[in-house]
Amino acid sequence: MQYHQRQWWARTTRPPCRSLATARLPSKGLSLMRRRSSVLTAATLMTIGGLLLGTATPAVADPPMVNFADLCGAVGFSWDTGTIGGDDGWQTTVVRNDAVIDEFSMRSRGSAEYGASDGDLFEIRREGLPTSSYLHRTPEGCTDAPLLTVTPTSGCDGLVLSFSNEGTRPVPGIQVLADGYPPWEVAPLAPGRTELELPLVDGDPFYVRGPRAGGGWSTWLTGTHVRPTDCAVEPSPSPSGDPGPSAGPSADPSPSVTTPGASVTTPGATVPPGASGQLPITGAQTALISIAGLVLLGTGVALFVATRRRRVSFSTAGRQ
Repeated sequence: MQYHQRQWWARTTRPPCRSLATARLPSKGLSLMRRRSSVLTAATLMTIGGLLLGTATPAVADPPMVNFADLCGAVGFSWDTGTIGGDDGWQTTVVRNDAVIDEFSMRSRGSAEYGASDGDLFEIRREGLPTSSYLHRTPEGCTDAPLLTVTPTSGCDGLVLSFSNEGTRPVPGIQVLADGYPPWEVAPLAPGRTELELPLVDGDPFYVRGPRAGGGWSTWLTGTHVRPTDCAVEPSPSPSGDPGPSAGPSADPSPSVTTPGASVTTPGATVPPGASGQLPITGAQTALISIAGLVLLGTGVALFVATRRRRVSFSTAGRQ
């Protein structure tokens, strides 16, 4: 009788069962869920941080490889990075016989041709890169290549171009182009020295070119007229753009050799193929994005390491 009373008392005093809503999950399952959540959070932070760092650091393409070719009366050179896309540029200076004849920003690919005589030494100078040099030799079978040198001189009344023809025959087809003026067709340049006066104003870019055997044009010189500072009054350019009576080419009876590079000009009137107006990410914007990426990346790594340590401690405790 006493035994049955104890069983009845135990059944009547047993605490009520807790509902599923208030029941606790096993500690092992809860720890596994926390670890998985921490790993997922760490991976997300590291991914976002890596993306921000990739955005803040613009890709820098390899510099273009420059290739030279001997043409009849000209040197052709082309460049190519070997990659697709990109808007990187390399400030480039083209030098012929120690005289600057062109400046431009070299993009990923393009080509150019410059007038040349046999034995002319060309240099392609790019910022931060070794200079590429090339000695021009007239190809076999080329008999009419001009032996020409063009030297600009900026004066108070305009630009003076000095042509020195060191050959034995006239050089035809030379043109002078300038923004805002009709093209100047230069009469065949007789052997010797010829001067051409152009009524350019301060800041006018100009471009001297000549026909190349086989078709096309080759560049002899590009530049910008810079009027000397000691000039009195700025002259007014001719409305028609004609050089004027004194500007017609006239052969000098005594031939002379002109030394290149005797002018005060700033070349750069040409724009190479592939130029792009897109600006890279620079300055404070890059710094802020980089810092944000590093913070997120570091937080993700730290959280991942902490999760790994907690997992090792839980595993050790389970073995004990």
